[in-house]
Amino acid sequence: MIQTNILIIGGGPAGAKTAKYLSSANIQNVLIQRSFNFKKPCGGGIRKDAFKEFELDEKEIIKDVNEVVLVHKDKKIMIDISNVGLAIVDRVSFDHSLRLEAQHAGTKLLEATFISMKVFQTHIISKIKLEDEYIFVKSNYVVAADGVNSKIRKIINKDEVSSILTHYCDVKSSASTSCDFHFGRDVAQGYYAWAFPHCDGLNIGTVVNSKASLRQLKKNLNLETDAKDFGYKIPIYKNTVFYKDRVFFVGDSASQVLPFTYEGIYYALASAKILSDTIINNKEPKEYEKEWNEKFSKRFRVLLVLQKVFLYNDFMIRVMMKLFSHKKIHKKILELWVGEHTVTVNIAFFVKVLRYMLRKA
Repeated sequence: MIQTNILIIGGGPAGAKTAKYLSSANIQNVLIQRSFNFKKPCGGGIRKDAFKEFELDEKEIIKDVNEVVLVHKDKKIMIDISNVGLAIVDRVSFDHSLRLEAQHAGTKLLEATFISMKVFQTHIISKIKLEDEYIFVKSNYVVAADGVNSKIRKIINKDEVSSILTHYCDVKSSASTSCDFHFGRDVAQGYYAWAFPHCDGLNIGTVVNSKASLRQLKKNLNLETDAKDFGYKIPIYKNTVFYKDRVFFVGDSASQVLPFTYEGIYYALASAKILSDTIINNKEPKEYEKEWNEKFSKRFRVLLVLQKVFLYNDFMIRVMMKLFSHKKIHKKILELWVGEHTVTVNIAFFVKVLRYMLRKA
């Protein structure tokens, strides 16, 4: 039996960064990842300010993005984000570098599969499979960083991560320098479709379970490609879980995904930092959820409302596009997305502008 203070299950950004923070504070931990070569289906976009905030290696940036384009039918709105910027990373290399940082700090890395767990009053016994051998790990706590298909959440919380199935493909014959968001019932229903620069071309897809929508997106982009289509689930901000029965949840397994944009990497890293601070300073487990909510819950709630309003139908999408033609709106939305965590969300401002635009529509 392996004994450790903290067992971390999942070696993506949330799990690996938690491990690094804990090891840097001399808190013993073991991190298990089913496959060190796992490539998560992900656009790989992350705010550039995250590299400073979370001390990330900028060598992992493979492309810089300074413009976001909103597209609805034949209308396009360009939004300059050069003052903040987006970075595109390769998730295999990025996640691998985070795990190596944790290992260098003192984390024990195991390429193993989580099987089951049993919770006791003072500890947890987890069963893992390492190569062809079953091993038990005794830990004071477990950190569930096992993503949208979280097995731990099913065991501990008796539910699944709320999610939506998306369809995407990588197109090597095309490229882009901007992140394009496509709206409309034909390509995205009540969500959005995307065309993002990727490692070796273009990554396109739609945040909706519809192969027909992906075909329509290709048609709108004038793309003729035989690239294979894939499907994968992404979490949505619903039924969040932070702590239960000596288990902490971080990142996708906790449903910490920003509404409207479905940005997950930044918030996975942020949850790792907040949780690590809770453990390192021996705070009560409930403080983890409290501090996360103080920083992010207002922003998440507002963006969830804006998503429901503006993506309700094509008429409201047209209203949204008109709103985004105003520079003041650009500034307000960017504040919601990348402003200081203590930013005051002025709901009245958005309501006032919305009423004005509805009268003009």
